[in-house]
Amino acid sequence: MSREALPASVALLAAAVGRLQDPATLATQLAASVAGAPVGDRDDLAMAAVDAVLPRTTAWLLAHGATVDQAAASVADVARKRERYGVAGTGWDWLCAVATGRVVAVGRLQVELGTHLPDGTPAWGVHVPETGPLDPEACDRSLADAPGLLRRLAPRHRATVWSCRSWMLDPGLAAALGPDANLVRFAGRFRLLPPGPHDAGEGDASVAKFVFGSSLEAARAARPAGRLQRAVHERWAAGGHWTERTGTAPVA
Repeated sequence: MSREALPASVALLAAAVGRLQDPATLATQLAASVAGAPVGDRDDLAMAAVDAVLPRTTAWLLAHGATVDQAAASVADVARKRERYGVAGTGWDWLCAVATGRVVAVGRLQVELGTHLPDGTPAWGVHVPETGPLDPEACDRSLADAPGLLRRLAPRHRATVWSCRSWMLDPGLAAALGPDANLVRFAGRFRLLPPGPHDAGEGDASVAKFVFGSSLEAARAARPAGRLQRAVHERWAAGGHWTERTGTAPVA
């Protein structure tokens, strides 16, 4: 059931548009803004606030140099993620990041403002939305077009490096799919950082979510369709796991 957003929730998100606030902190504040409602209503009220602020986000993007297509594609990710993964599967951190203009769409890819490497170096994040094949030329165009827009959106965040954290950067992906696969060619753009303590634990869940669109338990029980899903199952059947890794690439 759709609900009318609480004014305090909308004001919270509206004030954060364009300010590069930490999405996790903002998600916590959004949850607090609806905490007085019945438990069963809270997600609906928070989601109503996200939807209510999207026109403001669109206007901010347009005012700072985004094209009409870029602005529309940026905010469209809210509905796309909600439909594919649900609110819980998407996570309030991500929904808040999109709703406040921290994550923007530039062609085939999404780019994130205000990110940093583990050592504190400013970076621009790279994400892959669920919008079709990961064509290398389309990715080239996105990475070429994005810096100009990002500098207009956040001139104080002076990044010279791209950062991507994904299961797609699992070092064994090339062996599983072959060097010419689009996913492998995308991963080849990035130099892997040393593995962290959480990389292995997060990888299986990420693969289940993004490759199968399901929980890990359901993905393990699913009948694989296509080369990628078969490769995932083959590793699991052999007792292996998928990792989620972080990689960097210089901004041209």
